Amino acid sequence: MTSRRAFILFELNEVPFRVVRHFAERRPQSTFARMLEKGRVWDTVTPDEGHLSPWITWPTLHRGVSSSEHHIVALGQDVGETDGRFPPIWKLLADAGRRVGLFGSLHSYPPPADLEPYDFYVPDTFAAGPEAKPAELSAFQSFNLHMVDRSGVNASSELPVRKAIDFLARTVPAGIRASTLGKVARQLVSERVRRERTGRRRTVQSLLAFDLFASQLRTKKPAAAFFFTNHVASSMHRYWPATFAGDYQVTKWSSDWVRRFAGELDYAMGEADQMLGELMRFADRNPEYLVLVSGSMGQAAVDEEDRHVRSQVLLRDLTRFLAELGVSGTAERRRTMEPTYTLAFGSEENADAFLAAIRRVKIGGAPVVGRQVDSRTVEFSLGHANLSGEQLTLTIGNRSVELADAGLANITIDDEVGSAAYHVPEGMLLVYDPRSDRGEHMAEPVSTTRIAPTLLALQGVEPPPYMEKPLAELLEAELEPA
Repeated sequence: MTSRRAFILFELNEVPFRVVRHFAERRPQSTFARMLEKGRVWDTVTPDEGHLSPWITWPTLHRGVSSSEHHIVALGQDVGETDGRFPPIWKLLADAGRRVGLFGSLHSYPPPADLEPYDFYVPDTFAAGPEAKPAELSAFQSFNLHMVDRSGVNASSELPVRKAIDFLARTVPAGIRASTLGKVARQLVSERVRRERTGRRRTVQSLLAFDLFASQLRTKKPAAAFFFTNHVASSMHRYWPATFAGDYQVTKWSSDWVRRFAGELDYAMGEADQMLGELMRFADRNPEYLVLVSGSMGQAAVDEEDRHVRSQVLLRDLTRFLAELGVSGTAERRRTMEPTYTLAFGSEENADAFLAAIRRVKIGGAPVVGRQVDSRTVEFSLGHANLSGEQLTLTIGNRSVELADAGLANITIDDEVGSAAYHVPEGMLLVYDPRSDRGEHMAEPVSTTRIAPTLLALQGVEPPPYMEKPLAELLEAELEPA
């Protein structure tokens, strides 16, 4: 291949075409409306089967093979072996001599041993450490990881002053804008007036990350750039019923709940719209770039009675939990999305012992689901919901145990919802070309495994033989002589 086209992949996690269309119809002057008018649209579907999670479906998109081949199933999993067999798209591009910039894509930790081909590299928000390139972005990553640790099913209202001062001192010169700091200030004020607005901190973290990404993009102009954000997905999980109330017949949502959260999805999409607008303006100024917007799957309503969640049982003290289970040895808790937890043990024997012990645990009479990720890593899920009074029990084998003694707690859920919308295979791919104004919604859905070979082909890199064919409709119109 002798043709190349630079690109930006805006990884808008789990956002389906329905949400984009809904937002664009309500805001016809928005960037998403312009994208639908001027760009190309593909419906996508992930080939992954069974339980769908972003830490499974993003590797499928990034590596061009399904989960039945890449075997990545959990956050915190050691993906070194898979990287050797099915490298992510950014590694294939870097190995081919292309300049790459990456910010937040899943399973991007640890950073490559050789970061020279990368203009910038900030791993995902579940990284085990704050390493980043350039060094000043490590301050952001440290702050980011600190906030992730303190915001699980509930967003923390804590203001980590020392972390924030260090972060701002080192990253404002790196690209945090005054307008974004103004949004942060308004957010803190709004939380004092309306406690439920604390959940918007998840979006604020994405705004800070995007500022730094956009600054690196403008100054470095890599051939391939990747930016991941989860803030809309987080909002959809919780607040879908407040926007698409007609999707629910079984679940009962009070009019007060709908009123309190009716604007949350539009708020999250509005911030994504501003991010996309900046990327498209960058492409207008640098027409060698394409802007691609994609998720690795989508979301849709889940209409079940237990989706109205007032409380969940969650892990709060790992040391106590392991002691009560009788599991010895070292265990490292990897960053995950609560109420799912991943533990990496120092030995296979300890991992096996934990998995055997967790299968003897019941909360409110319901089992705790656990599975082996690899020989030393185990994933398990808590989140047992709406338990109170005599229902709130913990048994380990034949023993009754107090929750606190086992390092567990029954946590009140601020927004009274677990996952009112959940993962579905169907997603979307939007493509904006500043050299073309031909809007088109492609007739046939495509597998997300075809995105990686298409990105390689855009940069004139031959896809590996295990990948499917690139999207010819995109390449024929978009490539230019190198």
